[in-house]
Amino acid sequence: MGVMAETSTAGGGRGGPFLEYHANPLSRFDPGVTGSPIVIGGIGYAWATSKFRLGGGGGGGFLWNGSDNLSFGLGYGGMVGEYVIGNWFNARMLIGGGGYSISKVTFETDSSKIVQKINSGGFILFHPSVNVEIKIYSWASLALTAGYFLPNVGKLHAFTCGVNLMFGTNRR
Repeated sequence: MGVMAETSTAGGGRGGPFLEYHANPLSRFDPGVTGSPIVIGGIGYAWATSKFRLGGGGGGGFLWNGSDNLSFGLGYGGMVGEYVIGNWFNARMLIGGGGYSISKVTFETDSSKIVQKINSGGFILFHPSVNVEIKIYSWASLALTAGYFLPNVGKLHAFTCGVNLMFGTNRR
């Protein structure tokens, strides 16, 4: 059965979780806001041609080293296209949308909380990245990623770096 899978021309798929750090802090929204977003999500796709994969992905964010009095949320999803440049190198583009919310806790007791909304809204997203893959097994690899988070909300623009664990067939 393993020999048939290696010689087959049938399509395959891949997918797995990712962890991504956004380098730009949220102090652009308010000088009292500290911390940078961390996004946890997943991505998956199938082979469309011998060099191109197509699928979907998305994630949700929270703050790394954020202010104690801050509430932050980020979520997005969309279509993913990936072009295979070499056995260990590829270029990826996620096109989609999402939303975010940032607010400060201005007063808090055991029974009540007063929150000041700083900013919130939806966005359209382009998220290009390049990925270097390290093969772990024939069915698993670890990808180191570098990209740019480019929504139509300028204050959320950020250089990104991350790690992606992928499971499934690596070749069509």
